[in-house]
Amino acid sequence: MRIVCISDTHSLHKNMDDINPLPQGDILIHAGDCTNVGKPHEVKEFVEWFMNIKGFDSKIFIAGNHDWAFQKVNEPHHSGDYDWFHNLMNDENLSQSDVTYLEDTNFTIEDPKFSRPIKIHGSPWQPNFYDWAFNLPRMGDEIKGKWDMIPDDTDILITHGPPQEIRDFVSNWRQGDMNVGCELLRYQLENRLKPILHIFGHIHGAYGAALIKDTLYVNAATCTERYIPSNKPIVVELNEVDGQIIATYLNE
Repeated sequence: MRIVCISDTHSLHKNMDDINPLPQGDILIHAGDCTNVGKPHEVKEFVEWFMNIKGFDSKIFIAGNHDWAFQKVNEPHHSGDYDWFHNLMNDENLSQSDVTYLEDTNFTIEDPKFSRPIKIHGSPWQPNFYDWAFNLPRMGDEIKGKWDMIPDDTDILITHGPPQEIRDFVSNWRQGDMNVGCELLRYQLENRLKPILHIFGHIHGAYGAALIKDTLYVNAATCTERYIPSNKPIVVELNEVDGQIIATYLNE
């Protein structure tokens, strides 16, 4: 099973098509920040583009801290403000194009190549980062509760933000040099979850992959720190060997 990973396209997905076209695969995963600030036209343009991508059996995406509409739709608002969102994002509409949106929810894929279903969980949350969307206090009970919701038997975890000290390093004039990933997520990953594959983005400058113990961590940020969508999609191969499912980073 070939999984193509992208993230942080920031409404520049059409520019990405010209620079690094999507490689072939079975599953396409986008780990959030599909828009710049989550305005209605940005959401519509991305979702319509994502729905019209051909050649994948399943296409999965989550929201990120720039995707404000995905958070605001769940907050108190004037009647009818988000009718456009519900019409666009309902399961019936998305499923016609093999698209699934995950927000603290799960998705299961059955493939004859594997002896069991592949279980996927997606979550948009991250510790406070400039007070954007889906931010929660660092080391707080709220964000811990989000990670507690992830099932123990998750094979592929999609979060927008990285775990602490794994592809999460920033170096800029606003923050200095520091790791900004989530400490509580890192703890859960190492002590309870231990997924085969963890896909995220958020920190553009930390793009790349790292194999730690038996988990392949992928920061799939498409945009660079200067918001140029030039980072190549990351391709991962899932294979089963002697009953164990293994994720391999393909450097294509």
